[in-house]
Amino acid sequence: MERLPVFELIDQTVKILNDNRKMLETYADVLHDFFHRVLDDREESLVNISTRVKGESSLREKILRKNLYKRYAYPEGIIQNLSDLIGVRIQCRFLEEESLIYETLRASFTEKCADGLYCAPDQPNIRMELSGEQPQIQNNGYAIYRIDGLCGPIGQSVRFELQIKALVHVFWAEVEHEIIYKNNRYLLMDTFMKEMLSSAYDNLRSIDRQLYLIYNQIQLQSDLGRSNLRQGPMQEMLAKTISDLFFFKMQKSLGFTLNIKSSCNILSRYILSQYSKLENRKEQSVMDVFQRISRIAGAEIDFEAPLLLEAPYEGGEPFLNILADYFISQMNTDYDWNLFFRMLFTLEPGNNNEDFSNLLSMVRDRFCEEEIYAPLKEFWNDEQIANYRSYLLVPLAHQLVADGTIRIIYEETFTTVTDRLRAEVRAAADALRDGTFELKPVGNFWKDV
Repeated sequence: MERLPVFELIDQTVKILNDNRKMLETYADVLHDFFHRVLDDREESLVNISTRVKGESSLREKILRKNLYKRYAYPEGIIQNLSDLIGVRIQCRFLEEESLIYETLRASFTEKCADGLYCAPDQPNIRMELSGEQPQIQNNGYAIYRIDGLCGPIGQSVRFELQIKALVHVFWAEVEHEIIYKNNRYLLMDTFMKEMLSSAYDNLRSIDRQLYLIYNQIQLQSDLGRSNLRQGPMQEMLAKTISDLFFFKMQKSLGFTLNIKSSCNILSRYILSQYSKLENRKEQSVMDVFQRISRIAGAEIDFEAPLLLEAPYEGGEPFLNILADYFISQMNTDYDWNLFFRMLFTLEPGNNNEDFSNLLSMVRDRFCEEEIYAPLKEFWNDEQIANYRSYLLVPLAHQLVADGTIRIIYEETFTTVTDRLRAEVRAAADALRDGTFELKPVGNFWKDV
């Protein structure tokens, strides 16, 4: 069957690509190892360095989309002038770090070569165009660090394209590719679509900025020798990030929003309390949060669907079991609880059972802090103190459940209840000191809260 000449040209170009693929993959490996070495001092900022050789389908599409068949009459010309024959992507954490990575590269590529490009003194066979302005402005109006380069001896080089992208830009590129480049149908309301996409991009940049501030706060606290990740502006910033994310999602799904500030406060405290257990993984934990929220920002959330645990909850303490039964009974009947657990299950990486169990443990731990029961150490051993603590927590659990609202897990409730537990413990210690102690029904920790 007769074919248009352009498709014969495309087939010949693809054949050249495939015939040289092994050599190109070797070059890609060299580039991967080289940039890892150059950026060794920026290892903290790096998420990943990846390379790839142009694929067949991508090459076919680009020849047509960019009209390369009009510019080059021969397949060799297309291959020799294909700027991204090899692609190198340096992935960092935050937008602020893209410029730092770029400046590190510029500081390493100090030698000007005969072809006008720049190379590192110890590697003349990897050359980059560093005289142009960076970042460049793309057709979509957004900035990108994109650098053209050549790999191989002069006269035998192949082209590569290096991009520096923060996680937000990596995620956005995937969204844009799926929504725009893979959707060639005629779209109505084009201006509206552009405005919505621009709004989504702005939200991602806002999340990046907030999490960058959180990361810097963690670094500051670490430098000052602080170990409690749950305190201060870092927790507030994470709560604000969670609130912004779900406010936007709720508005989109339901058409209205509810007051979720207190729920976001307890969720941020919960997330940071989980990460505080990871010892030396504080930096990675911030990256986990960032990557997760970036993914959630582009995902659909159904605010009307019921929630399920994958298996029955199996607790080991009366306090946990009482609260667990109550939470499960309210999860799909009280929308405040449904919304809270939907946010928890969406934010946390484990299955719903793990997240549910960890939340219960965090609630219990707030009422089991060693400092609350310290006055009893003068009179009792650890086992006796644990028994007395259980004696107090069971009626507390019943009192919390009897309230019947989500405020029982709000921060102001924790503060009030722990204050009353301290008073109860101090009274018990005074009675032990006076020889008048006896077990009797405890008062209502919950009254007037």
